Amino acid sequence: MSIGVCYPDQYAIEETFQLLKVPWEWYVHGRRYDVVIAYRADVPGHTGNLIDLTENDFFKKISEILNTGQMHLHEPVCDILLGELREELKKYMILVEIPPAPWGHPYMVALTHDVDVTSVRECRFVTVGYAAFRCIVHGEICAGLRLGLSRFGIGSDSWALFARWKLFEEQMGVRSTFFFVPKKDDPGVRAHPYRAVGYNLNPNVLHDLIRNGWEAGVHGIDNWMDAQRGKQEIDAISFDGKAPGNRTHWLLFDQNSWKVLDEAGYSYDTTFGYNDDAGFRAGTLQVYRPRTAKCLLELPLHIQDLGLFGKFCWAPTENGWVKTPCLHLDAAGVKEHCARIFDFAKKFGGTVTVLWHYENLTPPRDWSGVYADLVKRVQADGAWVTTAGAVVEWFERRRTAVIEYDMNKNILSIRIHNLDSLHNPPMRVRVHLDPARVSHIDNEFAIGEGYIDISGTRPEITVTLI
Repeated sequence: MSIGVCYPDQYAIEETFQLLKVPWEWYVHGRRYDVVIAYRADVPGHTGNLIDLTENDFFKKISEILNTGQMHLHEPVCDILLGELREELKKYMILVEIPPAPWGHPYMVALTHDVDVTSVRECRFVTVGYAAFRCIVHGEICAGLRLGLSRFGIGSDSWALFARWKLFEEQMGVRSTFFFVPKKDDPGVRAHPYRAVGYNLNPNVLHDLIRNGWEAGVHGIDNWMDAQRGKQEIDAISFDGKAPGNRTHWLLFDQNSWKVLDEAGYSYDTTFGYNDDAGFRAGTLQVYRPRTAKCLLELPLHIQDLGLFGKFCWAPTENGWVKTPCLHLDAAGVKEHCARIFDFAKKFGGTVTVLWHYENLTPPRDWSGVYADLVKRVQADGAWVTTAGAVVEWFERRRTAVIEYDMNKNILSIRIHNLDSLHNPPMRVRVHLDPARVSHIDNEFAIGEGYIDISGTRPEITVTLI
């Protein structure tokens, strides 16, 4: 069982086959393959099975979207293209792959929070006053009064919410990632002044979160444009030598950012998404390595509360900062919009990354009920709901794994190298064939429509066919 690939762009091939995790090799003239993928002009004399890229270059399309993105993209175009390539390969061979979904779960969900405020008392009077005004306008008079009094140090602090978030998520049986700003009162280079935050991180809060199963990451200020500043922002939060993940404040980003963040030492980034929408800027539900990065992985951002509920956001342009309309949906509209994203995840696997801002657990933007409904929805689907870092680690293990297989009479022998059989949840192995052809599998398995899924807990698996 072999796939030979002839193509000039090494990154495009290697990253595509990290997403479509099937065995392949670079094409060698004269070697026999079940199928060759190439431009016909690049394999003169080849007379065997060929997927000709002349009319449909899967690799170019996928690599371009992963690395440049598309605005207002509401379908995972890269995953759709991978599905088309998979169907082409299945015409010529029994295809065995490691899908982007753990054994026992149809997909994953990474829950995240950007921490832009930790206390009413650190905020500008105008910010608190406007928030209190909005509470009162929407009939939440007591909440508005509490906000106003909190700003003057009277009563409990309405935006000191870490304990509430922990209890809220514990009750749902989930953990999440909090991204912390490393610089107080600094909007960053070339940034709108309103971008600055007013807190110094309390290390006791960070350590308490980590100790109890949550994750902490960097909500970067200038790390997206300068590697040295990126290192300083890691040090400012102090992660005890562990490379943290990043989401840049206000999602500031350019085409050099992945290289810069990689050089600074971040393990992953999850900035590549929309401020004004919810969807698939990177065209995929999978974690991937950007072209300019050596080690850094990108966990695409799909759902942001402000993009869904908000009226507008600030966006950088050549003419400065401008107000950009958001979707401005009601609760029902938000759940409907997100349901389409989750449905794509059920079909293609991968992970949906959710951003719910830290302060939006309480008035004037108490969207906690919708957040809880989304979590319950994906739990009902059987999704693995966890931190951003846990999802990235799972994909790292999948990227490291190498799958081989061969057919000897009626025995399909599958070998997985670099398998961590103790990792939970484990990977799965998917064999694309009619389940009626299978008489025995020497590991736990589940029957799908046109395939068999096998638990990836053993380095060698044998499938006996009728």
